Amino acid sequence: MPKDLVIDTNVLVHANSDEEKRRQSSIDLITYLLSSSEVICVDMGFDLNEALNTSYVAYEYLKHLKYGMLGYTLIVALEQNRRIIEVPRNTPAHTTRKINQCMSNNHDRVFVKVAINSSNKTLVSHDFTDFAVSKREYLNKIFNIEVLVAADLC
Repeated sequence: MPKDLVIDTNVLVHANSDEEKRRQSSIDLITYLLSSSEVICVDMGFDLNEALNTSYVAYEYLKHLKYGMLGYTLIVALEQNRRIIEVPRNTPAHTTRKINQCMSNNHDRVFVKVAINSSNKTLVSHDFTDFAVSKREYLNKIFNIEVLVAADLC
């Protein structure tokens, strides 16, 4: 079975940002994903049609990734090839409490919950404000989630 990944929106946006120091690793990850069998995970309700979409992760993607951006191209290609997997974002109450204690940003909590419910429990993020090294270590210790940067995968 292919490896599944949860990809924070910032990683995909960085591929189109000349000022971003991780731009090349974002491009490398997108290139890799386009040629591999890996899949990405989003929460339930994914649809590229904004009017039909109820997935929060897809909402983030559609809000920040515009036509012509590399990240947008990736999402469309993966969707066309059925390489986007929907997983629940619900977690047991005790897990949700631990997530809420660790993560102050409601948006990032969704990405963490999707990673918890994914098979490989791998989250790719370039956000070191909300995913500081200490939080990355905590998420790994408590939930067995690896929070990586794009360069770790390429």
